[in-house]
Amino acid sequence: MTNTITFFDLFPFQNHDWWWLTAAITPALIGWFYYFYYYISVKQTEDPLSTAFPPISVVICARNAALILERNLPLWLEQDYPQFEIVVVDDCSGDETAYLLVKTAEREPLLKYVLLDPLVIKNQSKKLALSLGIKKAQYEHLLLTDSDCVPSSNQWIKHMSAQFSKNTSLILGVSPVTSNSTTFLERIVQYENLMTAMNYLGMSIKGAPYMGVGRNLAYTKTLYNSVGGFSAHHHIPAGDDDLFVQSVATANNTKVVIHPEAYCLTSGPQNFKHYWRQKMRHLYVGKFYNSAVKFRLGLFSISQLFFWIISLIWIFAGSSFFYPTILIIIKLIPEWIIFAQKGKLLHMKKANALYPVLNLIQSFWYIILGTSAFFKKKIIW
Repeated sequence: MTNTITFFDLFPFQNHDWWWLTAAITPALIGWFYYFYYYISVKQTEDPLSTAFPPISVVICARNAALILERNLPLWLEQDYPQFEIVVVDDCSGDETAYLLVKTAEREPLLKYVLLDPLVIKNQSKKLALSLGIKKAQYEHLLLTDSDCVPSSNQWIKHMSAQFSKNTSLILGVSPVTSNSTTFLERIVQYENLMTAMNYLGMSIKGAPYMGVGRNLAYTKTLYNSVGGFSAHHHIPAGDDDLFVQSVATANNTKVVIHPEAYCLTSGPQNFKHYWRQKMRHLYVGKFYNSAVKFRLGLFSISQLFFWIISLIWIFAGSSFFYPTILIIIKLIPEWIIFAQKGKLLHMKKANALYPVLNLIQSFWYIILGTSAFFKKKIIW
């Protein structure tokens, strides 16, 4: 007489596995909430049927960016828009930036500039440069970007400004990180930037705006002056975008612009040292977020970390590797689909193929980054 081998003989499931399953499902459901509530809502926006196209001042801060400005200034000056100006702030450069701006402005009436002397300005921070640029701007509506950013089309200003209205004074745009390389660092950078974009865009769409990116951000002078500009956090070298947005954004005065013609493309860090410095700056500023924002962002990160820790331990400590493996697959597949869709929409697709690997790595990597940023005493722009 032969004994029949059943499925549970091959893959046993004991009572203690129920504890592992319950512990793993809880953070998995939290992660799904973010994907299926916030991230899935990130969709291409359409311009209003009619708009007055208000005059726009594009404000750009630059430091040691002569070569970059020589390449990018024509792309800003050639925008298809009825009335605008470009205000570039030379933030204490040591190269030919000032000379380039002066010579270009002689033949381009749309270009204005502010020159900061490094021998005179001792408190060098982007907020000071940006404040002076805003003061120089002659129009009520402001559109901000960085010197190393490239508008995805000559319709950039139109799409961003179209969302301004009587009630809307803050516009959050998208700034994809692009590169011609396919290195692992580049994939990590795109993964992080895509996750950040899905977070702030999705939460804003759902009525909880908390940040924008200074590479593609618009607001009115009235809104800026209503909180004294950057005065509430002037002592923090960074945060001119996220901390400012938190000080002024509401569910009613904020809109997002998600359109392929309205992106500002930027290149990622060139090496790991540059990447580390950039992440330290971003995470350091996160210490100054309000409690509600910290909770929303922290809950997602902790749920991701706990899911991986519990699932990986379950694989080795449980009765069979089969069940935790199936749970990991069930959790990741719908997330992967949404991630890939948004990566395509937001022009950050290089991380799509490695989503499970990057999700695992970043869940643990952020603990190292976050701990380092928490104990960091000082950052520079």
